Amino acid sequence: MKHTLAFLSLIIFCTVPVASQTIADTLFLHITIPEEDTTITPFSRYRISGGTHPDARAFINGEEVKVYANGAFAKLIFLEKDTTIVEFKVEMSGESISRDMLYLRPVPAEPIEPGSKTITEEMMLPNDDIWLRSGDVLMVRFKGSSGEKAVFNIDGFKRNIPMQEVEGSDGIYTGSYEVLPGDNVSEQHITFKVKKGLFGYVKKKSPYKVSFNGLPRVAETTTDRAHLNIGMGTDRLGGARYGYLEEGVRLKVIGLLRNHYKVQLSSALSAWVPVSHAQLLPEGTRIPESLTGNIRITGNDKEDIITLNLSDKLPYTSKQELDPNKIVVNVWGATSNTNWKTKHLSSEGIKEVEWRQVEDGSYQLTIELNHKQNWGYSVGYGWGSQMVIKVKRPPVVQDSLKPLTGMTIAVDAGHGGSNNGALGSTGLMEKQVNLEISEKLDSLLSERGAKTVMTRPDDSYMLMHDRADMVLDNNSDMLVSIHANSLGYTSDPFEIRGTGAFYKHTAFKPLAEKMYEKMLELGFVEYGITGSFNFTLNAPIEFPNVLVETAFMSHPEEEILLSDPDFQTRIAEQIVAGLEEYFLEYADTSNLK
Repeated sequence: MKHTLAFLSLIIFCTVPVASQTIADTLFLHITIPEEDTTITPFSRYRISGGTHPDARAFINGEEVKVYANGAFAKLIFLEKDTTIVEFKVEMSGESISRDMLYLRPVPAEPIEPGSKTITEEMMLPNDDIWLRSGDVLMVRFKGSSGEKAVFNIDGFKRNIPMQEVEGSDGIYTGSYEVLPGDNVSEQHITFKVKKGLFGYVKKKSPYKVSFNGLPRVAETTTDRAHLNIGMGTDRLGGARYGYLEEGVRLKVIGLLRNHYKVQLSSALSAWVPVSHAQLLPEGTRIPESLTGNIRITGNDKEDIITLNLSDKLPYTSKQELDPNKIVVNVWGATSNTNWKTKHLSSEGIKEVEWRQVEDGSYQLTIELNHKQNWGYSVGYGWGSQMVIKVKRPPVVQDSLKPLTGMTIAVDAGHGGSNNGALGSTGLMEKQVNLEISEKLDSLLSERGAKTVMTRPDDSYMLMHDRADMVLDNNSDMLVSIHANSLGYTSDPFEIRGTGAFYKHTAFKPLAEKMYEKMLELGFVEYGITGSFNFTLNAPIEFPNVLVETAFMSHPEEEILLSDPDFQTRIAEQIVAGLEEYFLEYADTSNLK
């Protein structure tokens, strides 16, 4: 998995993995990072790496650096000027090759002259369309010349609302307006104004629009994977989220910000749904809410089923607990009218189902399971607006010597196609390492009697949601996603190394712990187990899943291991051993003698 902070497109200097190369007898020089001759970076240090003949000597700015057995070399350099030239040089048998790379650190923007009566779009707020209701506060801001008298208009509504220059900011002005119950504004711009002369103003209109009141409204989800985000924060993995909602769920909309609807789950809790994942229904549509009906608990030979009747498809969230093994489902906008629950003998995987009204608009189901490990479940709607919760039973182990016999294991080789993932110092690509380990894992699993589902069987790229659909469509018992790690461009490549395992949901932590234990047995140092990981293939609740970050591509010694076919086989063997132990510990072994 690639962890970088650079703002550059990817350029590959070495397009085949080192394990597949025949080292030439002649001297050569590959610069892998930086990825272009000229690099613009806001940072004062930068990781650089490359490859040469293993017998060569390598120098960076005249200082010799270690050349590893695969020809890799790396160094963290410090940029002390606005422009830094870095010289790469390699030598062997009296021959040498040199190359210069130019690093440019961003030059601070020219200061705005006092008295120039300037308004810029730099740092301007709002920076997106926004929809507020009574009691919310509109915050506005712009950067311009300092020492001015500044005001703002809400076009078509209010004029000349005072702004103040932030002390010590050299020209940053802020202002605010609290929305009142009677305010009615529909898609109006903000106009910023700086006093010019006795009667005039310099003006600049914000490109975005604001609306007040006209809320709440009702929206309906339009996709089977509508994001239900916790807040507006985001990073390279997206925003933290409660989970997903299926198509047709109705939401109480109480705001709009940054192309996300703010939706009210209960009197004390809200969430955010992308505008692209829901559509507003006509004004006057009834706010979604429902009394709950009675609970029915049944089962079949593979899963247990809990149903709850509602009059609307309401939003829901779920979480897992361990010791004892439970699933907790919250139905938002629901009020209990549950007067009984009926449990059939066929629901043999369910120990108990309890309900309670947590607060107004928050109805909670707690499902305690009879087995010690969660093997996946789903929450959604069946006929009409009947909520259906399906809980998978543990798979049945038939052979203690080959416990994976008959199991379906999905293997995901991370990245692929135009998405190369991380780069090793020699130009070794993560996508190829992942695929080679996954192919070996696929072969070993087949030998142990398992059916495998390869989400990426070749050097192609599949969308994450398509990979998840493939796992679900094949009724997989488990997913293992294979990756190789890398650090950012500003970190020391020799300081960070090791193996890691990643999971999102509490129920699947034991699987991550088992994979981590097996990777450490290979001699890797600890990078750690990461939970609540917001990766798309860690998000499903329908099947146990784990992401294995085998080792660091950015560490030259671990790059050597990752490029070695024999060591790749050892990695695959350890994963298989971990899966076998996991199934023997947590699957149904009652048929074994």
